[in-house]
Amino acid sequence: MRYLLLVCLLGLALAFDLSLFIASSDDAFDPFDPFRPATLLSIVAGRLHEIQTQVREFDAQHLFDVLAAPYRARLQRPLPTEPLPQ
Repeated sequence: MRYLLLVCLLGLALAFDLSLFIASSDDAFDPFDPFRPATLLSIVAGRLHEIQTQVREFDAQHLFDVLAAPYRARLQRPLPTEPLPQ
């Protein structure tokens, strides 16, 4: 009797999980395209292409200028020079 109750409880949990999965799925049914399979390799290739385009747009010189501007201003100020006593 315990095993029957356990099997029923597991079946109920699986049915509930499956119903939540189906209810939360809002993906439309796309037609099958054999020339563009939905595999992990195509997803990774797309992400690598996206990263590559973002790296090309990144301006490292501008970032360096922004970070170094306070130090340049401090270095370019003339230091007060006093005449040496003779």
